[in-house]
Amino acid sequence: MEFTRPADKRNVALLVISMALWGLSFPAVKVSLVEVQPLTLGLLRILFGAVPIAAFVFWKKGFSNILIVFKSDPKPFIGIALAQYYLPMAAQNVGMDMMAPETAASISSILQATSPVFGIVLAAMFLDEYLGGKKILGLVIALTGSILLVTRGGAVLGGSNLIGNLLLLSSAIFYAISGVWTKKALYKHEPIVILTLSLIISSLLFIPTAMFNEPISQIYSISVSTWFLILFLGVVCNGVALLVWYTVLIKSQLSKQVLFTYLIPLFGTLFSHMFIGESIGVLTVVFGGLILFGITVAQYDK
Repeated sequence: MEFTRPADKRNVALLVISMALWGLSFPAVKVSLVEVQPLTLGLLRILFGAVPIAAFVFWKKGFSNILIVFKSDPKPFIGIALAQYYLPMAAQNVGMDMMAPETAASISSILQATSPVFGIVLAAMFLDEYLGGKKILGLVIALTGSILLVTRGGAVLGGSNLIGNLLLLSSAIFYAISGVWTKKALYKHEPIVILTLSLIISSLLFIPTAMFNEPISQIYSISVSTWFLILFLGVVCNGVALLVWYTVLIKSQLSKQVLFTYLIPLFGTLFSHMFIGESIGVLTVVFGGLILFGITVAQYDK
């Protein structure tokens, strides 16, 4: 159901849950990178999402039927695999690994939170979605809140490696592109089919990338706790959260839905405080409220 006035409560709840899961992925990735090199982490994360989901879909719908769907129209699945998984995940992991450890998770979340800026413009260009004043105003308010939240009012890029920051920014652009690909694909294909095929293609891309650039032997030294983090990143963040996102996107405007990604830095900050001991104060509550206000303004546009 397309967001209306007031916004559909069920869809909003589902999107908030997805944003919370993606916000949790930043501290999870940061902790995982202590033991696992970035490309190998990307490979394991994709595999842990692809294998169980593909097994279920093949059992439910039949391998031959899924193969027929892919052969009839392979471009959207390849495009989503590249823009939603392979390119942004490689950029995110490598970028975070290059950044200062004490700021990597927070700076990463703010740079990726710029994705709606690109997403709204692309939606207007390629999906003919309405770009009204309230939507633009909400975007600006939410972006301002995200910047203030993550930087605590300081310099956004201070103290981190420039190349790492640029890689994280590129991942935001890839995610925006994937939103357009996904929206178009949802006109013809089920969300679970899109998810399955794009994860499989991403796995095939990540396997040689990781194996030729990093020692595969590192997987033998991964601790049990890190394996659980990778399992969470693969099954929950790459699987469940994206499936929910796709399901809501079927009848929702991309340019409105992407505004919810501004919640990711808010949740990332909260979970970083809970699980890795980062401080949280009054400013976090204030800036988080600014993000929510911006999203609300945009939802009441046409």
